[in-house]
Amino acid sequence: MARRVLVLTNEDLADANEVPEAIRPILDEAEAVYVVAPILTSWMQWLSDERDSARAAADQRLRTVFDHMRADGLEPLGTVGAENQVTAIADALAQFEADLIVVRLHAPGSEHENWREHHVAEQLRSHFDLPTIVFYFDDEGQIVERQEA
Repeated sequence: MARRVLVLTNEDLADANEVPEAIRPILDEAEAVYVVAPILTSWMQWLSDERDSARAAADQRLRTVFDHMRADGLEPLGTVGAENQVTAIADALAQFEADLIVVRLHAPGSEHENWREHHVAEQLRSHFDLPTIVFYFDDEGQIVERQEA
């Protein structure tokens, strides 16, 4: 059982207005939860060095996830993270000693998938020696795949 869970969220599931059912047991058992909402720039934003709207979107995503977690009785901590999701996790691990990483990504090929999400699960697993669970969500906010490593 993970006691300190670090959640990387690229998806806020605002329409669901709750912590997804598949993730809830992991968070309910945790003693502490830390959420990172990375800045998800589009390709053009990255090329033009225009990050303000992506940062605002990440901040809104973090607040929405906090609202969902608090509605379920959780008291998470967290921050907006770097564009590079490996860097965002590394920065978070410097502040929060986790024993499990939970990643919420858009499903490959979904309308909302960001180019920065490509292969991020593999990158995280190769950089960090922590158990990692990856949840992929479709455009309707339903989990379409769960991977553990």
